[in-house]
Amino acid sequence: MIYLDYAASTPVDEEVLANYCSVESKFFANITALNMLGQKENYMYESLSADSLNSLGFKNHDIIYTSGATEANNIGLFGIANKYSSGTIITTKIEHPSVYEVMKSLESRFNVIYLDINSDGIIDINEFEKAMTKDTILVSIMWVNNIIGSIQPIGDVIRIMKKYPKAKLLVDATQGIGKIRPNFNIDDVDMFTFSTHKIYGPKGIGCLIKKKGLELSKLLQGSHSQYNLRPGTFDLALISATNLAIKKVIANLDNHYNYLKELYMYLYNGIKDIKEVVINSPLKYTSYSCMSISILNKGKFVKSETILHYLEQSEIYVSIGTSCSSKLAKPEKTILALTGDIDRSYSNVRISISHLTTYEEIDKLIEVLKKYGELYV
Repeated sequence: MIYLDYAASTPVDEEVLANYCSVESKFFANITALNMLGQKENYMYESLSADSLNSLGFKNHDIIYTSGATEANNIGLFGIANKYSSGTIITTKIEHPSVYEVMKSLESRFNVIYLDINSDGIIDINEFEKAMTKDTILVSIMWVNNIIGSIQPIGDVIRIMKKYPKAKLLVDATQGIGKIRPNFNIDDVDMFTFSTHKIYGPKGIGCLIKKKGLELSKLLQGSHSQYNLRPGTFDLALISATNLAIKKVIANLDNHYNYLKELYMYLYNGIKDIKEVVINSPLKYTSYSCMSISILNKGKFVKSETILHYLEQSEIYVSIGTSCSSKLAKPEKTILALTGDIDRSYSNVRISISHLTTYEEIDKLIEVLKKYGELYV
């Protein structure tokens, strides 16, 4: 089996899994309980949270644990929007569905601006600056795109937003954390979200990291736990596993990045001359973690699902878009925004790699893609 869908989910690191199992078996009391066991676990929770924030470079933020980045994005975005009855919100045309669909739902109340991307897969910072006004209440721009791997100019976004203190910035960091170093001062970000299962940790947990003092409107009713934003009992073992996963990906970031860059270019050079393969991902501002391609058959783009199942015959597993919505027969909006070609957007195949990916696996993928032309074209 050749797994090339790491942007969708990663295998749990053995040490992280062992940590989770150990904590889950030994510390089973309710963190919010007032008895000694609960208080002991609460102390561990606070210590782990402080350590995670420190590892990521945050100095003035709180961390709220959620079920994943989707919930974290919803809490953050609605948490700001529900404080207002009108105003302007700025986002992009290439956000993850957990941001994009929230924005669509807010259109009846707010002026929502969807920024285009250029041929490099990033927003035009001048267009962003023109969109910003004193009425802007919220900006949501992902750090690294989950389809083409493009890195957005978050540092420039922050620089412009400092002129408009009313507006708050949410950065969906799901595809950036542990893969690249921030090209911005992380402490300037108002809200920062990610999922643990993208960084070799367990599923079922993610984080919303927000600036201290930033007030968010509460979505769920219940207890006052987690800064009165996410009521209910939360799992110390998942928090401990998240902490260890963060520390491990940060400690190995540079080595893994250098390896991914070499591997990505090896793949790129291996398929760029296959006439049936069209590489969608731009090279200039890339994280080197995922590559989008489309396939031609007699001059026409082949449907994504056809390529997916063709590769499965060789036990090569990729993705045809955002895993949260890939079962829907819709054009891939990132490819459509990048190319303007509707047929090409239906032909998107995403190859996402990891430090666990080998050159032999990439060789096999290249070989199978070459054979496609021999068999079907």
